[in-house]
Amino acid sequence: MLNDRRKILTSLILIALLVVTILPPLRATVFENQLLQLVDQSATEQIDESLGRALTTFALARATNGVISVIQESELAVSPAGVGLNLALGQVLDPLNDMVERFSWVMLVALTSLGVQRFLIEISPWLGIELLGSLALLLWLAGLWLGRWFRADLTSLGKRLLFLAIVIRFAVPLTAALNQMSYDYFLADRYAVASSSIAETNAELQQVETIPDTSDDESWWQQLSSKLKQAEQAIDFKRVQSWLKQRSTQMISSFLDLLVVFLLNTVILPIAFLWGIFRLFKALTGVPLLPKVEQTVAERMAGSKSEEK
Repeated sequence: MLNDRRKILTSLILIALLVVTILPPLRATVFENQLLQLVDQSATEQIDESLGRALTTFALARATNGVISVIQESELAVSPAGVGLNLALGQVLDPLNDMVERFSWVMLVALTSLGVQRFLIEISPWLGIELLGSLALLLWLAGLWLGRWFRADLTSLGKRLLFLAIVIRFAVPLTAALNQMSYDYFLADRYAVASSSIAETNAELQQVETIPDTSDDESWWQQLSSKLKQAEQAIDFKRVQSWLKQRSTQMISSFLDLLVVFLLNTVILPIAFLWGIFRLFKALTGVPLLPKVEQTVAERMAGSKSEEK
C-alpha cells in the first residue's frame, strides 16, 4: 500500500514536471527564468569576447602578411644597384612569412571552435530540457507502471537520462566560465604582450625604406651619381638586414605565444573541461556517455604501451 502511494505521488510529480517542460509558458517561467538567462548571457559574452580577440588577432596576422609582401616586392627596386640585394630581404622574412601563414590557419580553427561553442550555448536549453528532459521524464514514468513489460530498467534509464539532460544544459556555460577564468589568470598577459609587440613591429616594418630605382630618362652623369648613392646606401643595407632578422625572430616568438594562447583558450581547454564534466557524470552514474570513443582510446593506449615494451 505504501509503495503504491509512493508510486502515485512520484507519478504526479513526474507528470507535473513533464507538463512544465512541454508547455512553453510554464517552461519559460521555470527553466528559462532570469537567473538561467543571466548564466547563458554571461557565457555568450565570454565567448564573444574570445571571438573578438580572435578576429583582432587574425586581422593582425593578415596585416603582417601584407607588410611582408610589400617589403619583399620592393626588393625589385633594389636589384638595379648591382650589389646583389634582391634576395636578402626575402631570405630574412621567409620564416616569418611561413609562420604567419600557418598561424592564419590555426586562427581559422580557433574561430570555428568559438562559433561552435556559441551555437552549443544557444541549443543547450532546447537539447537539455525540451528534448532529453522530456524523454527522461517519459521513460521514468513508463518504468513505474510498465517496467515489468520491458527487459530494460526504464526507471533507472530515465533517472540517468534526466541527470544527463541537466549536465548538457549547464556543461557549455560552465565550460565557458572555467575557460574564461583560465584565460584571465594564465593567458591574458601573454596575449597582451605578444599582440602589442606584433603591432609595434608591423608599424616599424612599414617605415622601412628601399633604395629607389633609376629612371631611363636621366643623363649618364645622373645615372652614375644615382648608382653611387645606391652603393653608399647599400653599405647600410647590412644594418637593415640585421635589424629585419632581429624583428623577424621577435615576431616569430610573439606569434608562437599567440598560438599557445588560442590553442589553449579555444580548443584544448574547452575540450578538456567538457571531457572532465562528462567524466564526472560517468563517475556519479556509472554510465559512459561515449563508450565507443572511450573503448577506442583505451585500446590505442594499450596498443602503444605494448609497442613500447
